[in-house]
Amino acid sequence: MIFVAFGTSLPFPRLFQRLHFLAPQLKEELVIQAGKTQGKIPNAKIFQYAPDLREYYQQARLVIVHAGLGIQLELIEMHKPFIAVPRLAKYGEHNDDHQLETCEMISAKYGIKYITDLNDLTIELLESYTFTPDYSNHSLLEFRREISSILSS
Repeated sequence: MIFVAFGTSLPFPRLFQRLHFLAPQLKEELVIQAGKTQGKIPNAKIFQYAPDLREYYQQARLVIVHAGLGIQLELIEMHKPFIAVPRLAKYGEHNDDHQLETCEMISAKYGIKYITDLNDLTIELLESYTFTPDYSNHSLLEFRREISSILSS
């Protein structure tokens, strides 16, 4: 199963449209937590909100997430393959590009794949992506300290 988490605070129509295009071609189940993004996607199970997504993460072979810091750190800690899609200001998805900046830092530290051009989110990528970040509790703690100091300055 591929699980997609849009988050709950803002709509994410750019990601929704790409999944709408890809879903009919997928050979596995697609489950989407769509938050405030409205619509239907063929061959996908969609829900708006759940108090905890951990069960979905655990069941998924691959997770696609909006690029919130908390969700990415949780998936790294779970050793779960995931692809982050930052919300971008130029599309009106957020008020700034802090999610892109977060992706750049997490990618540099852990090798996480992130996508800004959704044409790069392809069936081939979804079917083959298995990268699991290598980390230790110590390295994740250090990263949290580093990012906390960056965010507070």
